[in-house]
Amino acid sequence: MDPSQHDAARRTGTPGAERAPWLAGRAPAALWPPHFGAAIFDFDGTISDTADLWRKVDEAFLGSRGFQVPADYARTLSVLGFEAGARYTIERFGLRESVEDICDEWNAMGRALYRDEARLRPGAEAYIRALRGRGVPVALATTNDPDVLNSMRGIDMDALFETRVHGKDVPVPKSRPDIYLEAARGLGAAPADCIVFEDITVGIRSARGAGMLTCGVRSNDPAQDAEEVREAADLFLDDWRDIAL
Repeated sequence: MDPSQHDAARRTGTPGAERAPWLAGRAPAALWPPHFGAAIFDFDGTISDTADLWRKVDEAFLGSRGFQVPADYARTLSVLGFEAGARYTIERFGLRESVEDICDEWNAMGRALYRDEARLRPGAEAYIRALRGRGVPVALATTNDPDVLNSMRGIDMDALFETRVHGKDVPVPKSRPDIYLEAARGLGAAPADCIVFEDITVGIRSARGAGMLTCGVRSNDPAQDAEEVREAADLFLDDWRDIAL
């Protein structure tokens, strides 16, 4: 099969559907055209290691209300985004606060931490810029808030990505492919022409179910089940520096 045909049929249906033969053993060699025509990137955990920053937010937020951070809390929020995550937090802990107030508090703490501590993972920016240099349009698809990412010093997200889609733009969890489809629309690309880079299984499954090529990325978040991510994705990447530029 010609890989440039992006056989979308192999990526639809249930997770773990059979992968095309040309994918076997091809990451990171397959992470260039003609295997895809547009690229969509998650942020937290995928191109930036920020698990420790959000752990600090969770500990400060819940600790100030007399709660410990449950083991599954961060992983759940990573799928939901801010508003849905705030609603989940209110229901789980019985809080008498508004979604808006919780989001504002999270945003304020996030901005303070991201401003000086958020960094792109080694090799990620070089790869994104190399794609753009080859004429591949790139988009960001993240449940994080734009104000938080815009607070980062030394990282100009608008210069790096042609299109940005945030959770507040598409207020549904990543278990549905809406955020990836919106990113594809922003790039003017068909889903079958896109590759999605993600570190969470539910996002990989929804993107793959929408007909997109997927690349799971190993993160430094201890909550990630890397083998589950590997099994769900078409391709898997241990380190951005493994890609020969």
